[in-house]
Amino acid sequence: METDALTLSAQPLRDFTHKLASADPTPGGGSVSAAVAAFGAGLVRMVALLTSNSPKYRDVSEQCATIARKAERLTDALLELVDEDAASFDRVSDAYRLPKATDSDKRARSAQIQTALEGAIATPLRVIRGTREICDLAIELVDIGNANALSDVGCAALCAQASSQGAALNVQINAAALKDREAAARANEELNAALAHVSLLAEVVLGKVRSRVEH
Repeated sequence: METDALTLSAQPLRDFTHKLASADPTPGGGSVSAAVAAFGAGLVRMVALLTSNSPKYRDVSEQCATIARKAERLTDALLELVDEDAASFDRVSDAYRLPKATDSDKRARSAQIQTALEGAIATPLRVIRGTREICDLAIELVDIGNANALSDVGCAALCAQASSQGAALNVQINAAALKDREAAARANEELNAALAHVSLLAEVVLGKVRSRVEH
């Protein structure tokens, strides 16, 4: 594992983006999906703080402070997944490069690949769970949040929506290679339920944002 100073999530945004644009396969779409989700959670926290710190919104100050605390924990968790997704990809790649000269080699390689694939499914699923939480917080915040920051709540919902779709691709491609078809089916079942939840709530949040902005 890299030292904290070298982790993807600890890098300046410019450095991260340049690394993303390089010929290296990591960071890739999975890490970007986690980062976008972290941005969404960060936006939720920002709006919650702008609301809880404003005398105009003292009636919902405590509620928004609670939202801010939840969003802070979520942001940190999602940033960790930026690094974990890259590590998961590396473990899969390393497993595929294992020797396969003998039957024993082949069995060991196959087992290692399957273990690595399980990890490569688990990480984006955690990202998708995070996007559900973002939408749950955003739907609570959109009706009470600081009116001057409503567009940021909508942007948070869009981040959750984009992140969930990106992470879903990683779940699907790795689940397709998993020999344990029951485990693959469970992953896809959770995935589909989460995508539906995020899509529905994100659209509700965006509708509410547009309604409040227009009036």
